Amino acid sequence: MSDYQFEKILGIQTTADEPAAIHLADNHSYEPTAYNVLELLANEIEVTDEDSFVDFGSGKGRVAIYANYRWGIPVTGIEYDELCVEVANMNRHLYCKKYGEKEITFHHQLAQNYRIQKTDSIFFFFNPFSPAVFEKVLANINKSYERYPRNMKIIVYFPMFEYVDLLDWSSFQFVKELLMPPQMIMSPNDRLLIYERNSF
Repeated sequence: MSDYQFEKILGIQTTADEPAAIHLADNHSYEPTAYNVLELLANEIEVTDEDSFVDFGSGKGRVAIYANYRWGIPVTGIEYDELCVEVANMNRHLYCKKYGEKEITFHHQLAQNYRIQKTDSIFFFFNPFSPAVFEKVLANINKSYERYPRNMKIIVYFPMFEYVDLLDWSSFQFVKELLMPPQMIMSPNDRLLIYERNSF
């Protein structure tokens, strides 16, 4: 199914058709994750009703809204670009108008300043910011685990080497690598990596 067809199903519009309103050295410009990548992920990971999904660098809301649509769980988007957050909230409105009110929240703030909630358990990253920021966010996730031990997943798409290195030295364990089908591969790094930290 094409991205356009998925957008019609969800009732949203998240394509990258304008430049970011602002730019910070540590934050990367908006690029939406393809729906076929999200479908691959959704078919490979186990999600429970107790999970809560956080998309760091949530842009116009595609990943967050898809996660709610696919799994029916609460989702949170963290985004530094105020214009993207406005578009994401409009997309949330359109999606909820079509499917009913959902637990979807978008925050306009820097990722390293987001306070990890004790229910947050699945964290998604598509290279949204520099390794230095990722390191701070990873530390926040680990601090939350220490306060409230629970099963957690970190998912990185098209990961930079530095992200992988930080995860390899973290308390999270590498679980699985998902490779795109040959017809979808645009780069040798076109892959999803899944890490877990369990409370048992």
